[in-house]
Amino acid sequence: MDPLETDKYMIISDSGIPEYIVSITVAAFAKVGTTSLLVFPPGEKHKDLSTVQDLCRKALDLGADRRTAIVALGGGVTGNIAGMVAGMLFRGLPFIHIPTTLIAASDSVLSLKQGVNLGQSKNILGFYYSPKVVCVELSFLQSLPEREIRSGLCEFVKNVLAILPHEMEKHRNLLKASCQYRMEELQQVIELCIEAKMTVMRDDPYEKNHAVVLEYGHTVGHAMELIGNGKYTHGESIAFGMLCASTISRRLGLLTSNEADLHRELLELIGFNAIPPISWMTEIERYLLRDNKKGYRRHVPGKTGFVLLNGLGSLNQEAGSFITYVDDALVRESIRYHMETSPLFLV
Repeated sequence: MDPLETDKYMIISDSGIPEYIVSITVAAFAKVGTTSLLVFPPGEKHKDLSTVQDLCRKALDLGADRRTAIVALGGGVTGNIAGMVAGMLFRGLPFIHIPTTLIAASDSVLSLKQGVNLGQSKNILGFYYSPKVVCVELSFLQSLPEREIRSGLCEFVKNVLAILPHEMEKHRNLLKASCQYRMEELQQVIELCIEAKMTVMRDDPYEKNHAVVLEYGHTVGHAMELIGNGKYTHGESIAFGMLCASTISRRLGLLTSNEADLHRELLELIGFNAIPPISWMTEIERYLLRDNKKGYRRHVPGKTGFVLLNGLGSLNQEAGSFITYVDDALVRESIRYHMETSPLFLV
């Protein structure tokens, strides 16, 4: 009997995962127990309760019981969906993460948050549920297209700016626009991201206080990601959100011009230029009204809550909270500035 006391494995993956990765994983688990593969369509639009419910039914039809482990094989969307399935079936089954994207390996698998979308609200339905095992197979990441590597590097840049700025010079030379990385370089990226996340989550595992810094760039980024419906990756969306947040912080006197400019400089080093069109402005504003950080503080009319930096590596506090309310006019101005002055990345 294995340490998890399981003898059945339900591997959840989306249909876009390369066949060789699926075959290797299924074969590995089949050596230690009865293994089934559950597949759902890829994309953010399928990250909802209907997909979770469908997968739960399939798992039960395939014989899932209390000795079954749920295995997430894929990126962040798959991890969240499988995490919901694991947490809900039998009021909690062992959960195993096997990330197949750089951003999942360096970001989402390190969080206890499992969640799905509801309408125009991202990650609004969910709970905290810990994986029992996280296994990063670096060879799975080497076949990723450049754009997926760049998406993960956006998370790397966020962690350097927001949590570990003292590591910047040490790792700066690692960044390259070509996104052609050796296995040991990918390992270096993942290790820094793990260090950053553990630094803030060690004493705040539910991300209620200072670990909310991990949401840096997510206010505008989540809106961009939802509106795009797959047009932009999670990393690209959060990177644009960071640019907007850095401009807001500069205007509020929280970041110097050099610190704000460093955001764009580091993102340019990895070849980032994913900027949404100006025509999205009204829709982004509408999505900001449904941001999932609402409620950390009492809402202030005419303002939007942001995670902002007060100097690199330092989270701004306002009225005893790590959420800063920003005038909607300044929010609009900052978003528009980056839409109008940055090169567009047409997908």
